[in-house]
Amino acid sequence: MKKAKMRLWLMLGLTFWVLASWFILNIIHFKSSSSTAGFSSLPRPIGREPVLVTTIGQGIDGLLVSEYFRDLHAFTTFRQKADVDDLRDMHTLVLVVGTEFSTDQGVYKQFQEELAREQRLIAKAKQLKIPIVLVCLRNYHNQNRYDRALFAKALLASDYVLLVGNRAMDGLVNGYNGYYTRVLRFRDLKVPLNSILR
Repeated sequence: MKKAKMRLWLMLGLTFWVLASWFILNIIHFKSSSSTAGFSSLPRPIGREPVLVTTIGQGIDGLLVSEYFRDLHAFTTFRQKADVDDLRDMHTLVLVVGTEFSTDQGVYKQFQEELAREQRLIAKAKQLKIPIVLVCLRNYHNQNRYDRALFAKALLASDYVLLVGNRAMDGLVNGYNGYYTRVLRFRDLKVPLNSILR
């Protein structure tokens, strides 16, 4: 009888230590993933519909993000080269950085035009108190210096930043104190995009 009780106490003690270890490891893992990839989604919505999505840099990246918003049944407008007039009646601005400049014109000139458009949109959104979401779908090694420059110029003005890629992407948000999320795959975007509105 005493041996049975001892065995029972040993099993309970072992179970307690296994559960305690599992709990501690999960806390450590959660803190680690939070510090390297920001937040999995926003703690509360920051935006409202309708959403204006535009690509900064003339790429198709913004179109992909707008399609995801439509999959989430969000009232969304996509404008490849949106400008300040397109912000009328909008309640959320999504800037998706992705350069694909035409080789027919000077690349630096096109970059300057996109930078100026980006800054106009940001200034107008701030004036209208429209939240700004900054998105980059390109992994770090697929970006060029223009992508990084356009991203950096919009970073501190953004209310939320969403990145797709590996840990190298975390370097893009150095010095940023707002909310940001990094996901590994494009298909993982739906949860953080949904958290912007709901």
